[in-house]
Amino acid sequence: MKNNDITGQKFNKLTAIKRAGKDKTGRALWLCKCDCGNMITVKLTDLRTGRRKSCGCLQKERYNIIGRRFGELTVIGRESSGSRAKFLCRCDCGREIVVRGDSLRSRKTISCGCDKKSASKIKQLEGGRKLQDHTSNVFFKGTISKNNTSGINGVSRLKNGKYRAYIGYKNKIYSIIEDYDINIAKAARAEAEKAVKNKIFEKWIDGLRRNRQNENGNRSDKRRS
Repeated sequence: MKNNDITGQKFNKLTAIKRAGKDKTGRALWLCKCDCGNMITVKLTDLRTGRRKSCGCLQKERYNIIGRRFGELTVIGRESSGSRAKFLCRCDCGREIVVRGDSLRSRKTISCGCDKKSASKIKQLEGGRKLQDHTSNVFFKGTISKNNTSGINGVSRLKNGKYRAYIGYKNKIYSIIEDYDINIAKAARAEAEKAVKNKIFEKWIDGLRRNRQNENGNRSDKRRS
């Protein structure tokens, strides 16, 4: 019985005050005082398991983000309620847009879209990627994508065990070679990088394609003979 006496104990924002009988299923109920000042009756099991942490004010606080700032957006009003509540936001540029609360909290939306065209955003892109002729030169710095599966920039490991070498050029991804030997894929990627740097990539990739066609043709001739 003493184990069930939680008088004075605190569970998150709730402090147990006194017993409040039992519910219809026979489970013990406790009158609790929330940190916000509200009184509420809660099941003992819900207190101990953490299923109930407040009188409900915690959930209200979560969705009450009026006045908070997310990136370049300041929340100035609520447009709808619920778990996917929408809020009216004012961007630093002066434009107002309506954004879902979860998009704001996850930082998925941090502006009205103006940052994509702003001078600071352009400078950030140029500093990070050095966009040149619509070609991402990120490989000049040896940056490796977080989704990379081989540990080598421009080389990914396929499900069949092969390694694929690829490169981005003028808004297009070019597949260079697929081989079980990672060193062959790495060498092909390095050769492609060199072609981009020397501004002969288009000529280089055309030559690579012709060589592949010739090799495929030779294989077909051998099969026929």
